[in-house]
This record gives sequence, structure tokens and C-alpha cells, in this order.
Amino acid sequence: MIHTSEAIFAVSDVRETVRFYRDVLGFESEWFWEDPPTFGGVRWGKHSIMFCLQTAMQGKTAGLMHMFRVEDLRSLYDKHKSAGATIVNDIGNRPWGLCEYTVRDPNGYHLRFAGDEEFSRKATATSELPAHIRIEQRQITLDEYLKLNTAVGWTADVTSATSALERSLFFVVAIDERDRKVVGMVRVCGDRRAYTIWDMIVVPEYQQQKIGSALMQRAIDELRKIGPKGAFVGLFTHKSPFYERLGFVKDIGMHLAL
Repeated sequence: MIHTSEAIFAVSDVRETVRFYRDVLGFESEWFWEDPPTFGGVRWGKHSIMFCLQTAMQGKTAGLMHMFRVEDLRSLYDKHKSAGATIVNDIGNRPWGLCEYTVRDPNGYHLRFAGDEEFSRKATATSELPAHIRIEQRQITLDEYLKLNTAVGWTADVTSATSALERSLFFVVAIDERDRKVVGMVRVCGDRRAYTIWDMIVVPEYQQQKIGSALMQRAIDELRKIGPKGAFVGLFTHKSPFYERLGFVKDIGMHLAL
């Protein structure tokens, strides 16, 4: 089992490269091997990068990439920009579900810094829940559940979906009253001591119309009725800013994929 991975970059000047990673990018510690150094490295928390002197590679590493997943991406971007880092791809949400920007280091490597998507308000966004959308707590049908999963590109086979629906505690759904179509849902599981929230789905063409917020708020209101004060409510997400607006906080967590 692999338990760690550490990049080793071929560089033309180890000392200059370490200085850049320390003074411009913000890495916290450094080390060198030999003088003048033929090897070296930097560390930030538990994460390290090493540099190997290979002058023959000078000019041949341009565009090679390495990605860092980070917390508080916007603050780090501001820090790098203020320190004079060369930003080759500006910060912004990407189609693959991350917010990213790219820095070029002195050797030509492209360092991609990535975090959770940033909230971006669409021109079609609304500040209030549309009048034709009704939020209600009710059992969702298997067909409705499968269609919602398909709408957002998720997969759910009939057998596992049926079991998931049967074992859920309750559901909240969003209905477009103009055609009675279910356009969003949230599924809640729990044992009346601890709860988890799953399948927070809003059909893409209905997103940013306060439907997701309304679904979550209705679910939270119901949990406060049935659960003891202080009960744990957890969820998994790559869009933490949305849930933070509803009172959720980032915390230490673990998971196991069976």
C-alpha cells in the first residue's frame, strides 16, 4: 500500500529553486545536500517537494505540471500574486469541479493550486425561491430518484437505489407545480442520535434559484424537531461554502470506501 508520494523536480539551480518555493510560494522549511547543493527540498506541513540538480534538463521542463490541493485557495492566490509569482492561468472555476490557478516556477514547471469551487452567481440566479416551486417532505419514488441522479450525471443502479430509499429516514423534495415535475431532493439517514445528509440534488436548469437552500433548510428544520439537541449531522461535499452558509463547519473526518 502506498501511504505517501513526493515529487522530485529536475532543476538547473537547487538554491534558487528553494528560495522561490520559500519566499514566493510560502513553503516553511528547507534543506540542502552538498555545497553547492546538488539536491534539496522544501516542506509545508506534512507535504514536501525535492529538487535534483540536472543542468542537462534546463529548458526542457517547461509546462510539466504538479497539482496541490489546498484550503482557502483565494487567500493563497492573493499571497502568491502579491509575492510576484508568475500566474500563467488565473484563478477560476473549472469544468471538472475545482477552482484553480497555475503558477510557473523558475524552471518552467506549472504548479496548479486547486480547491473547492467558488460560488459564482449566474445571470439567471434569483434571490428568492420561485413561486412555482414547492418544497415538501415526502417519500420519493424510485423513478424520480433515478431521473434526478441522471440529471446531474450521477449513477445509481436500481438495486442499490431501492435499498438506499428503503433505509432512509426522510426526504425533502422540490416540485415544479407547473408540470408536477420533481426538480430537486435531499435524503436524510440517521438513528435519532446522529444523522447524515445524502443526495442533495437540484436539476441543473433549476440551480441558483434558492431551491438547494430551501431543501436543506427544510431538512435541518425537521432534524431539529426529531433529533436531540447537539446531535451530529454530517455530510460529504466539495462545495463547502454553500453548506457553511447554512451553519455547517469544516471539521476532522474520516471515511472508508468499501
